[in-house]
Amino acid sequence: IENVLAGAKTNDQVMKRQRLRDQTFFASKMAELVGVILTVVNEHTEIDEDLPTAPDKLLQSAAHVHITPQIFEDVRQRPGVPEIFKDLALADEDTFNLFDTLDVDGSGTIDLGELLEGIAKLRGDARRSDVVALNFKMQKMQTEIREYFNASLGMMRATRHGKTRMK
Repeated sequence: IENVLAGAKTNDQVMKRQRLRDQTFFASKMAELVGVILTVVNEHTEIDEDLPTAPDKLLQSAAHVHITPQIFEDVRQRPGVPEIFKDLALADEDTFNLFDTLDVDGSGTIDLGELLEGIAKLRGDARRSDVVALNFKMQKMQTEIREYFNASLGMMRATRHGKTRMK
């Protein structure tokens, strides 16, 4: 029993170190990607500004940047960016429509929060819990659409009935 407990404790420590390493790796790759994005944004706006080298300063510089589809496509075409995506465990097929996937609010631009959160969620293979959660969300949306349709239909019928009675 002691060996099992010691093995479990060691395994937990190894997993914790792996998660910390993964978080550090993710942060460095995202800083690399943000650096490329800021370079492209500066080129598009013709701003000749030196980019900060410290990751925290780089993220501060990008905090108010809104990435357009054209800027994002230019970023995707840059040398090294496909490797960054690969290092971040993004599937090749996910990178083609990545802008639309990351633009969660439908604004037509991506901000830093959408970029970071979206890429973090896209990493790796889909898990069963992802599929189940998506299924529940779709069912909820279908129910809401059905309720909206029925309410709209009821209002249209009531309006038509009211007009018929007025004649």
